[in-house]
Amino acid sequence: MSFPGRTFPALGAVVAMVALGSACSGSGGDDGRDRSDDSIGWKTCNALFGTDRIDALQEEFGAGTVETFNYKPLDELTSNWVDLARSWKPGENAHFASFPCQLGIDGTGKRFSSVVSWSLFALEYTKFKDGWKSMGNNQYVRREENGLHLTAVFPCKIKGSHEDQEAELSLEIETRIRNVPGFDTELLSQMTAQLARTLTDELPCANDPEIPHKLPNSE
Repeated sequence: MSFPGRTFPALGAVVAMVALGSACSGSGGDDGRDRSDDSIGWKTCNALFGTDRIDALQEEFGAGTVETFNYKPLDELTSNWVDLARSWKPGENAHFASFPCQLGIDGTGKRFSSVVSWSLFALEYTKFKDGWKSMGNNQYVRREENGLHLTAVFPCKIKGSHEDQEAELSLEIETRIRNVPGFDTELLSQMTAQLARTLTDELPCANDPEIPHKLPNSE
């Protein structure tokens, strides 16, 4: 997310989490799915979104070897996110983003991407920018590109962080589909909600935000 008049310096080690996935093809284990051999990437995606939803996403992609373009295990990602929130202090002007699950079919442009951010002023931004839909309890969602790009923002208090962290440094997540005609937007909505619920448990968010299983439509 960008904000008028502001530049957010990303934390290089965190932002640069996207790496080339394994180019191996033809492997998929006993389930018959055509997937790359990057087991860490697949485990992370499954843990964040649920195996059934990742399987359904692959079905939407159609024929071809689906590769992972992420390589960090969930516990390492979680540790990084927690450390970022705990190190933040009021007055720091930053937007820290990482890319925990990226999937695609090489040579086709078909991509699924997800972004997890600690976003300064995100809740204030939702109040004056068109297109945001309230989910209640200071939670907002925005649906763009005909439902193929979803952004959700909600407060997540990390134990041990500054007392102002919950109010000023919100958790922001994005999911996006590119170059997959006819993709099921309801599936993307379910995946976005599941990512938010997984994060509230894994971080964990001490304020215990209740994320709905179905995100409201904002278009």
